[in-house]
Amino acid sequence: MPALLALDLGTSSAKAALLDLEGRTLAGGSAEYPTRRTEGGGTEQDPAHWGRAARESIAQIGPSAHEAAALCLTGQMQDLVLEGAAGAVRPAVLYTDQRAAAEAAQLREDLARDGMDWDHLAGNVQDASSCAAMARRLARHEPAALVSAHGLTFGPAGHLAHRLGAGLWCDATTAATTGLLEARTRSWSPAVARAAGLEAALLPRLTGALGEVVGRTGDSARDLLGLPAGIPLVLAPGDAGAAALGITGPAPGQDHASLGTSGWIASIRPAAPGTPPHGASHRLALGPGTELHISAVLAAGAAAAWARRAYLADLDATAADALLEAREREHGRGPTGLLVLPSLGGERFPVRDDTLRGAVLGLDAATGPRDLYAATLEGVAHALSHALDPADAGQVLPVVGGGAASAPWRRILADVTGRPVLHADSTDATLRGAALAGAEALGLDHRIAPLAAQGGELTAPDPSAAAAHAALRPAHRRLYATVAGAMR
Repeated sequence: MPALLALDLGTSSAKAALLDLEGRTLAGGSAEYPTRRTEGGGTEQDPAHWGRAARESIAQIGPSAHEAAALCLTGQMQDLVLEGAAGAVRPAVLYTDQRAAAEAAQLREDLARDGMDWDHLAGNVQDASSCAAMARRLARHEPAALVSAHGLTFGPAGHLAHRLGAGLWCDATTAATTGLLEARTRSWSPAVARAAGLEAALLPRLTGALGEVVGRTGDSARDLLGLPAGIPLVLAPGDAGAAALGITGPAPGQDHASLGTSGWIASIRPAAPGTPPHGASHRLALGPGTELHISAVLAAGAAAAWARRAYLADLDATAADALLEAREREHGRGPTGLLVLPSLGGERFPVRDDTLRGAVLGLDAATGPRDLYAATLEGVAHALSHALDPADAGQVLPVVGGGAASAPWRRILADVTGRPVLHADSTDATLRGAALAGAEALGLDHRIAPLAAQGGELTAPDPSAAAAHAALRPAHRRLYATVAGAMR
């Protein structure tokens, strides 16, 4: 039976899995890569590290990876990668980079002078994380790098496809995060590209389907990934889109939550071209006739990891869960009495604020380290809950990501949202979605079902705890404005 090799190049690591057409995971691997942080809010990664981590994760699968029917690529979105003849010209600017705030404001003003509303054109509110603003900043501070670029890609998946010989490509979901795509036409905007200082020839080709065969691995594949030449390359949607496919499938409907390094509430919905931007949430192109609605908090798993370092002497997640279990046995389920904003370096949802920082409200003399850790997890759950419609309180909420492995956190999420939380302990959802997109692109007869259709461990909300958290939700939402005002 043919198998599909799925590769997800995420925020901090590469993950690979070999899946058969029944959706079973035959083997997997992973490898991490570092992030470089600079003064002024800069975050960058070396694309060469992406390739090395990808090779290492595939090597853990073994020789069976060489027989894959396709290599299905997905990964983090909204990165700016300047492609040269032999690799990236400079480190990739990541989606979390906040150095281009001034350039974003200038872009907005320049487009407005020409009678264009940048947010409405792109379908989403634009800020310093826009790739157009990042490019304009590089044009100002590193003009030689931009001049030497042969083209642009907007994430590790597109970069790797280029290095493997497919040319310059971008999936529609990733393109919709860049600020350079016209939401109505799903084509690159010449006006925004000009304002950003980019030649149209630098922009990659766009895919038009959920997954598209963009080429085959070339001779470089053996050195880059340890794979033979001739394997079809499928560019799947960027990681948020691939995760949605892997969790709920391509049809519009169910919400899902992710507790990765960042976190989000997302759902696939019918496309609505020309609809004004929806506040701090994103509407991203997906397949023909559909789009992904996503409300993303910048720090979810990252906030939990910070809290373990700050409050629990750097305990690992398993040991920290044991403390939460003990606390729950003593106090039961319900609010800690603390309100936490988990915004460690700016925020995307429920507000867009590059300068917002975290806060803890409600400390008293009895507050201890495990209370502060539990409250941080509550804070992430409350931040996500602001994206959910209270009218859907009975709808099951599938949850994925590294944080979903924590049973105490799943209980907190269920109590805060008032929804039954489904944890499907199976293949990584993003890898599964990439494989599903690959199978569809190749026209294979497959039975790769989304995780939500397979069942899993269901965590019901505690009625009393859910009522108490619901009463706190308005205060938590007001806290964003209060903290922003105090910081100003």
